[in-house]
Amino acid sequence: MQVEAAARLKEMGYVAVPHLAARNFRSEADYTRLVEAHSGNGVSEALFLGGNPPLFPGPLGESAQLLAHAVLKDSTIRTAFVAGYPEGHPSISEASLADALRRKLDICADRSLEARIVSQFAFDGRAIAAWARAQQGEHPAAAIHVGLAGVTSLTKLIRFAAMCGVGPSIAALRRSAGGLLNAMMDRNPADVLEAMTANYPEPVSPLHFHFFPFGGWEKTLDWFSNYREACSPQVIGQ
Repeated sequence: MQVEAAARLKEMGYVAVPHLAARNFRSEADYTRLVEAHSGNGVSEALFLGGNPPLFPGPLGESAQLLAHAVLKDSTIRTAFVAGYPEGHPSISEASLADALRRKLDICADRSLEARIVSQFAFDGRAIAAWARAQQGEHPAAAIHVGLAGVTSLTKLIRFAAMCGVGPSIAALRRSAGGLLNAMMDRNPADVLEAMTANYPEPVSPLHFHFFPFGGWEKTLDWFSNYREACSPQVIGQ
């Protein structure tokens, strides 16, 4: 299904970025076949993840193993997105996250893959700004894509945040609910972007955005188009 979806997106003129999670593969052969199938369609970018299941069937348990695998050498995938966590990870220490990111970036450099860091979504603009500043300082060669929740209801945002382990800023979301009517209304990430801008007004290099639309991609695109027109380029990045 993923291969067919990626091929269709490419035919429509979009850049397909398949998500490859190590713990979802039952064997290395399964991973090899999937990469080869995407290469057959000319897919050039992919997001490499460890995956969530604590118990998994195959020998692949972390994204670094996917990046280091020999199949990528002869594949069409030349851009590798790797994960970042502005608010940390619920089951991985900060030191382990930092070490894993360095290893992944080193692997990409050794294999001539363009590495780009894309973050989990969060709702604390100050924390996101601090994380982006730190990553650009430590890894200046890697582009940073800041994860933002798209336009959707507050109740849905809280549910997805709990599912994805976005803990520290859930409390702020719940406080903003106020009442039933406010909880049912759509929320946009303008306050997050404004807090980021206030705390990191002149990034070392451009910050890119990666929206998690949660089904509301049309509303998110419409809102962002209007927001870009209302704001200066310095505020909205790319």
